[in-house]
Amino acid sequence: LIFHHYKQWYQRRVRELMKKHYTSTSAQRNFQRSVDDRYTAIVEAAKTRSVLALGVSCWRVTQDEPQPEYYVQTYNILLLSRDNFTVEPDALQFLVEHGFDFNKQYKEGVSYTPSTEDMIIFKEKKAPEPIRELFAAILQAKCPVITHNGLIDLAFMYQSFYAPLPPTMSIFVADLQDMFKSGILDTKCVAEYLIRETATYLEYLFRKSSKRMRDAISSEKPHINLSFSEHRAIKQWVNFVECFASDGSSGKDLCETYANHGYCKEGKKCTKSHNVDEAINSHDHHPRKKHKPDNRRSSPMKSKHVDTGCHRAGVDAFMTGFIVANYAVYLKAHPKKAKGEEEEKSSSKKSHYQSRDNHMSVTLEENRDIPLPLVLDPCRRAVNCLTLSGKNIPLKVMKSAFVKPSAAHMRQQHEIAKKTAK
Repeated sequence: LIFHHYKQWYQRRVRELMKKHYTSTSAQRNFQRSVDDRYTAIVEAAKTRSVLALGVSCWRVTQDEPQPEYYVQTYNILLLSRDNFTVEPDALQFLVEHGFDFNKQYKEGVSYTPSTEDMIIFKEKKAPEPIRELFAAILQAKCPVITHNGLIDLAFMYQSFYAPLPPTMSIFVADLQDMFKSGILDTKCVAEYLIRETATYLEYLFRKSSKRMRDAISSEKPHINLSFSEHRAIKQWVNFVECFASDGSSGKDLCETYANHGYCKEGKKCTKSHNVDEAINSHDHHPRKKHKPDNRRSSPMKSKHVDTGCHRAGVDAFMTGFIVANYAVYLKAHPKKAKGEEEEKSSSKKSHYQSRDNHMSVTLEENRDIPLPLVLDPCRRAVNCLTLSGKNIPLKVMKSAFVKPSAAHMRQQHEIAKKTAK
């Protein structure tokens, strides 16, 4: 389960590139419709920006029935690019305000070299980089990879730890399908297309899943169980973070913008509440008439009950895994929702979801042969689908019959296979 941090700024950079190259309103609308142009902007951002932290949360199934049990290990890896990279002053300010320690990054960060066209990865005469070895190990494990709003995540990891990004989206998608043979699950996609949550930013989904799990435990319904290692041998490197604590009541009026999108342009200057628990309670008691796809992601969770060390990629990775594990239990208990057969009461909602349901039904048939673990099978309709902001249907991670994987990817797969055989 992979999720890297501070994606808001990468997403903002893509929007800036859009404005730079497409000045007119109509041209910007065309850009939004063109996935290839959007991919070009993502490639430019990935080549000029750096990944500051990588969160990896590994979930091992220890029991399938009667209810899933997982053994979880989560890692927060600070990274330091050896190449020059671009950074904006306001991005630095944002990161510092949300607890990022640049001194620690430059002192303890794992060095890595982003991919270039003439770079030969895993060259025997050259010492391998730890982060590239880790990424190769993840590919070798052939396990499902879970992310949240993961298109940009996958593009940055590909460019930074694997190979130069391909020139087109279609080739990139072909490479992804071949790299992750057990499938990719995007929690934002599951939330929007299967669960149909009111809001879909990361902290909202995590808090909502936590609430569902507490309700299931109290009513003795199926729920997940987790166990964690104490890591006694390396305890000086281990932090215990309380992720499940409630924010309590703020006593303020709810900021609707933040409640619905996990983002408010006023930031700390906003006089209204940015309390996610209050947003969930408000949505549960006063649901919006029509779900509007959320195209933004929240800043890391912030609670007076939570250690400030929680502002990190590892926490995001854990939350991502927790969400999909709980969704799998929820969908198993609601098979019509898992199959897209649940009827909407409102005719407007029927129309809104019809194209999505048709699209996801086709996707289910295409995903039949993907070797998902039994516990994740209820989420199969959303496998290999990535959320596209501003689009009504997701991006399918499926190779076209007219496209071949990139030469760089094939070379990488050959080198990884050689290492595995040794």
